[in-house]
Amino acid sequence: MKHKKPFAHLEKININNSSQWVLVQGKNIDAPLLIHVQQGPGFPMISEANETRKKLQLENDFVVAYWDQRGCGKSFSKNILPETITLAQMADDVISCTKYLLKKYNKDKAIIIGYSIGATASLLAAAKDSSIFSVLFSAGIDVDIPFGDQYALEFAMDKAVAGNDKKLVQKINDLKSEPIVETKKFTQRAKILTNLGGIRADSNYNSLALSIVKNILFSGYYGIGGLIKTMKGMEFCQNALLPELSKLNLFQRVTKVSVPVHFIQGCLDAIAPPVRGRAFYEHLQTVTKSYTVFENSAHMPQYEEPEKFSSLIRSTLQQ
Repeated sequence: MKHKKPFAHLEKININNSSQWVLVQGKNIDAPLLIHVQQGPGFPMISEANETRKKLQLENDFVVAYWDQRGCGKSFSKNILPETITLAQMADDVISCTKYLLKKYNKDKAIIIGYSIGATASLLAAAKDSSIFSVLFSAGIDVDIPFGDQYALEFAMDKAVAGNDKKLVQKINDLKSEPIVETKKFTQRAKILTNLGGIRADSNYNSLALSIVKNILFSGYYGIGGLIKTMKGMEFCQNALLPELSKLNLFQRVTKVSVPVHFIQGCLDAIAPPVRGRAFYEHLQTVTKSYTVFENSAHMPQYEEPEKFSSLIRSTLQQ
């Protein structure tokens, strides 16, 4: 009989000629496989395992995989070529990582929870190969980044003008002057939006950044060297991917997938605009789909309303 006790297994695997790290944990190895696909670009996922497990408790019912994608976190290497950091490559890596885990843990299909650009890559993967996924949950999916970039700065400007913050108005005007295609401006915008409640409604930028650093340092998988490596990977991935993402429009790339897709949208999201997310939900043809609004969340509903998020995952899978 296979064991039914808590387990955690970290390993480095080869995914499409790239060394990448995956942490798999749970309480019952016979349970269904669930894979988290991280937001970003460039953010790690393994470092979020402890906080995600505590808040969502999905390990009670699933074999849960946390994966640092190509160039991210533990998977960053100075030998990675920038031209290999593309959305198409991310989608192919989702497929290959899923196939590896399905074989290793003897499962037929995987449940995917994708966050932001991770949700985008997961949807592209499902459009390419639907046979390995049982269901996709897409939280704050990026569907039209040119629209989203404009929306984000308009959101920030409205808040700055309402607060009569002239310095902030100038910073936003500076960001409006050209597309955000490199990490410095991307970070500047993230700082502004977070402090205005548009990324995580319950956190400002400094506390969110501190939380990310703490999760890396105290995860038990990175250490100080791993923190430095993660920061280098974040900058590397953003500089490589942002030019492509600045033109991304999923409406032109995906019309149909043969997998159930369940959209999760924060009502306060300033990065992935609710109006555009809803339009893409209406646009996409699937076997089954749903659209759930999280009234008190911005771009990170898994942390902002974790009980509702976890309940939605479980109730949807029980249908």
